[in-house]
Amino acid sequence: MAASCGYFSSCLQDFAEDTISYLNILEELGAIRDSRPRKRSWKWLLFWRRQRRKNANSQFEGEISGRPRIELTELIADDTQAHVEDVERRMSQVIPNAKRYPELTSHELEKAMRNRPVSIRIWRTLSFLRREDVKFAIKVGIGAVLYATISFIPSTRPFYSHWRGEWGLLSYMLVCSMTIGASNTTGFHRFLGTCLGALLAIATWIISNSNPIVLGLLGWMVSIGCFYVILGMGKGPMGRFILLTYNLSALYAYSLSVQDYDDDDNNDEGGIDPAIWEIVLHRVVAVMTGCLWGLIVTRFIWPISARKKLKDGTSLLWLRMGLIWKRDPLTTLPEHHTRSSYMDIGESIELRRFLTHLGALRDSATYEFDLRGPFAEDLWKQILEATGRMLGAFHAMNVVILKDLKSSPGEAELLSYTKLQRRQLSSRISHLFSGKFRVFGARQRS
Repeated sequence: MAASCGYFSSCLQDFAEDTISYLNILEELGAIRDSRPRKRSWKWLLFWRRQRRKNANSQFEGEISGRPRIELTELIADDTQAHVEDVERRMSQVIPNAKRYPELTSHELEKAMRNRPVSIRIWRTLSFLRREDVKFAIKVGIGAVLYATISFIPSTRPFYSHWRGEWGLLSYMLVCSMTIGASNTTGFHRFLGTCLGALLAIATWIISNSNPIVLGLLGWMVSIGCFYVILGMGKGPMGRFILLTYNLSALYAYSLSVQDYDDDDNNDEGGIDPAIWEIVLHRVVAVMTGCLWGLIVTRFIWPISARKKLKDGTSLLWLRMGLIWKRDPLTTLPEHHTRSSYMDIGESIELRRFLTHLGALRDSATYEFDLRGPFAEDLWKQILEATGRMLGAFHAMNVVILKDLKSSPGEAELLSYTKLQRRQLSSRISHLFSGKFRVFGARQRS
């Protein structure tokens, strides 16, 4: 109890000191900003300099840390298991004698990288096609082209125009998301929001009887309700879709009623005497068609499952945590390592950001339908919460160690005496993390 109270008091004091330092830095930054007028430049257009500077910084960080740095976001860009296997295979092909000749200099390694086979060069050149954002852009573009092709064919163009295919194309672009679960969520909200917006448009048009004042008052009430759905209930897509459908129906009907054209009587939606039922029917059918087409494209063209990404991402996060723990945090005190030997602040932020990304994947995976059964939402919630607590403990340990990197003679003697036990403990904890990684990978392959 005394140790817990002392640790809490120490953490509270460290937090207050760090807050004061942070405020002082903000004050200095504000003073510098006020003393130097802002000058616009066009140096941001020199993209090759930014890339060169980025490569130099990465090389410098690798040199000062003494170990290769692998960004977590790069490992999860593609399918994790396949990507890891591809990296291992590529490294064995690129530098086959790296293990046999560990004394190769950086110049010799760079020369070996230049002498790679042509197939490896092509594989590296086309690596951007394996990125999920590129796949997503390609498949959304293909789906949009196929959907819009109907409007360019003379025989089907009247049908496309009559049923307002442009609104279906817009709905398709809104429904398409990176993962299947996110598309299902957006599609459901789009469907429900469209139906509610259509009913509200019919009701307001009948009540207002084309009176702009009454129609504006009722539209204001509808917008208040939509803002409550967005902000109060936290259902942003549904509130936006309700308001969008209402605008496309009631306000479009009013715009037709105040514009007197010669061919209004032949208009398929009533002309100057708008047929609100026809307008709503056309909009609802177009929106539903776009939503269904978006779900089909997301599901059958390069599908990206949130469940699979969640499993791969969690296993990769555990593997990274195991590698961090294997460094033995307390080794930094007696051996006087650099501050980046255990875990620097950038790595901690990266892991925490990735955990937040996994939480978003968990929400999307809830709406994915699978023949193997429903998604274990509660279990995954507990897993991610436990992982978050472990990351918090990692960060707290790192903060305590970085407060004083110099150990006293007594502490150095104690750490040296328990070196073997600490190494075994770190190896076992790291083995647990890597074991979970292998179990998840085996389940995914099966």
